[in-house]
Amino acid sequence: MANIPVGLIGCGGRGRGHVRALHALADVELVAVCDPVAANRKQVGDEWGVEHRYADVAAMLNAEELTAAIVATPAHLNAEAALPCLKRGIDTLLEKPPGMSLDQTRALKEAAEASGARGMVGWNRRFDPLILQVRQAIAARGPIYQLVGEFHKSMSRFIAAGRFPEIVMDNMLLESPIHAIDLVRHLGGAPVAEVKSFVRRTSAYKDVHAALVVFENDCVAQLCANYTTDARLERYEIHGRDISAYLEGISTCELVCDGERKHLQKDGTDSTLAQAAHFFDCIKAGRPIGPPAADLDEALATMELATAILAGLRDGA
Repeated sequence: MANIPVGLIGCGGRGRGHVRALHALADVELVAVCDPVAANRKQVGDEWGVEHRYADVAAMLNAEELTAAIVATPAHLNAEAALPCLKRGIDTLLEKPPGMSLDQTRALKEAAEASGARGMVGWNRRFDPLILQVRQAIAARGPIYQLVGEFHKSMSRFIAAGRFPEIVMDNMLLESPIHAIDLVRHLGGAPVAEVKSFVRRTSAYKDVHAALVVFENDCVAQLCANYTTDARLERYEIHGRDISAYLEGISTCELVCDGERKHLQKDGTDSTLAQAAHFFDCIKAGRPIGPPAADLDEALATMELATAILAGLRDGA
């Protein structure tokens, strides 16, 4: 079959990661790149031999016949860049978050429904080999009863770097911790029934987040996102019947069951490549985006949970 023509929007670090995944796939061809920063699009274009380069999304969409688009822009621009692609019926894999608000995410879903485009959000923890291995081991014994998700970073370092605009700085929960929120919601296995949250500012920005989430199947989860620390930390606990998994940074895992502690190792699977392969397999097969991926219905549900957590901001914090 002919190669699937793909356009990349966003040629920074995340975009370059997606390009490496694209070039490992058969029947997929990167035909155009788009970035307002000339040096970024030149770097990707030169490295991967892509001649068609654009500074503007509309210009690329008007000039190219694309089947699919990869959106890897800064967090606050993901929805803005993905929306015109979906409106034109272009299948779109976009980086997280799918918007800085529920309204932005809902607009993506409505555009995709109107045009028939497939939309998928790149929450690649869903494709992580350790997560998949652990989930299978626990499912063999029954349901997941309890979850813990944590994602911590240093707000002081971000303030010093001046990397993010104000809308992201005061909503950092949607930048990296959204990975933990999505994964925990995904593993919860049922719609969210109840959320109790606490959010405060110890700096100029929201930097302390704690939430208790109860799912309709009575699975319960604790989510913690702290930006007063000095280093990045990501960890998960997944508890089933007589089995528990403790994952540190999704790079190591201790599985406790049958009176033993088993140290699990990754099998070499690249989760970004696995999610890209899933996305393009759905396109080639003409089927909707399915599990374990996050389609736009899933994206909206995760954003609803994140919004409910943020609603716990204390007055005068």
